[in-house]
Amino acid sequence: MDSFKREIFEQLGGLFYAIAKDQHVAPLEFGQLKMLLRNDWLEDLDQAATGTVTEASHLIVLAMDTFQTEGASGEETFKAFTEFYSKYRKYFPEALKEKIMRAALAITDIFPSETRLKNNHIIKLRLLFENSSLVV
Repeated sequence: MDSFKREIFEQLGGLFYAIAKDQHVAPLEFGQLKMLLRNDWLEDLDQAATGTVTEASHLIVLAMDTFQTEGASGEETFKAFTEFYSKYRKYFPEALKEKIMRAALAITDIFPSETRLKNNHIIKLRLLFENSSLVV
């Protein structure tokens, strides 16, 4: 995998980390979150059947582990993703944006926040994808 594709998946790790932070995902729940993302980013049914982890899902989870270990803020990782997306939005086709939104929404469904407020980063992400000129 070339370095630019690696960067995309690392940035997605930061995005999903920010959404998980908004949901107050406990450290012990991060294993379940990683499994969700690994399954969501399997490229085909053969990999799903064998449990083979793709490089994309591995990079996403590895980035999340790094952010968690460093104690990074969700705001920081989300801002990094939005800046990356704004600079390289032509590399985010509609199908990829839809897959990203599905994964982000799955995080909020599986790990509901204790507060009734909507996940702020989901709202900003939806706006970012709808209006690519928005800079958060």
